[in-house]
Amino acid sequence: MRPRGSALYPLLILKCIYSSNNNNNNTNNNNDSDNEQQRTTTTAINDYDDKNVTLSDLKECGESEHSEPEITWGQPNTHTAYFGDVSPSNVTAVVGHKATLPCRVLHLGNKDVSWIRQRDLHILTLGIFTYTTDNRFKVYHPPDTEQWDLEIIPVTFRDAGVYECQVSTSPKVSLPIVLGVEAVQQARIEGPAEVYIQKGSTIRLTCIVNTHSDNVGAVAWFRDTHSLDYDSPRGGVSVEIEKTPSRTTSKLFLTQAGKIDGGNYTCVPQYADAASVLVHVVNGES
Repeated sequence: MRPRGSALYPLLILKCIYSSNNNNNNTNNNNDSDNEQQRTTTTAINDYDDKNVTLSDLKECGESEHSEPEITWGQPNTHTAYFGDVSPSNVTAVVGHKATLPCRVLHLGNKDVSWIRQRDLHILTLGIFTYTTDNRFKVYHPPDTEQWDLEIIPVTFRDAGVYECQVSTSPKVSLPIVLGVEAVQQARIEGPAEVYIQKGSTIRLTCIVNTHSDNVGAVAWFRDTHSLDYDSPRGGVSVEIEKTPSRTTSKLFLTQAGKIDGGNYTCVPQYADAASVLVHVVNGES
């Protein structure tokens, strides 16, 4: 598989940087006793269509597939790459939808950004190219921006784990992101499944989804098969949204309820299962 976005890309070129202290006793001592020698080795992997690339492919460059990744955040106000707006380190996504792992790199220069899956040390992306046969993975990098987000569409439970956004500086800088994947949540409307409202009073319906607001998305309300129009000539239709880290609440209000307002009301979150309630508008006391 050749990387997406490049019609002609016969080789995957991996550059590995070695650093070693020069402690040779035969070398004249000088003020720079910690002088480092660096060399760059290029490994070309042919027949890429037949394999995924993992960090074990870098053994020839001196890397061990069992070595723990060195976490270096980088420093601002320097001429080397570093991560900006380091948040959040934990991301939760809903199974079957999109997961976005953020990575913003400043002062990148001519260095490369890659995403590594820590579970099996697979190199998922390098620059804007995807280096895995799993085409659910791609990099979101608008031109001339510092964003290098990893997107997984659609995400599965197996995708949960630690991912690293790495920059090929020396020493490398690496940003770990923990991805959690949760099941699709069920919305619920408070109260019984069938309610009776007195004519002329206000219909109040409260829909709750017990998950982070990012995993709920927009919440729409329907009466029967039609979405509610908050700007309709009827007037008196409004919605209040409350969001917390663990819950999203949508409250629907219809003032001066009339017979025409009766029907099946459904709360439809973008990323959660819908909930419904049957509303009857009656004369006299409910």
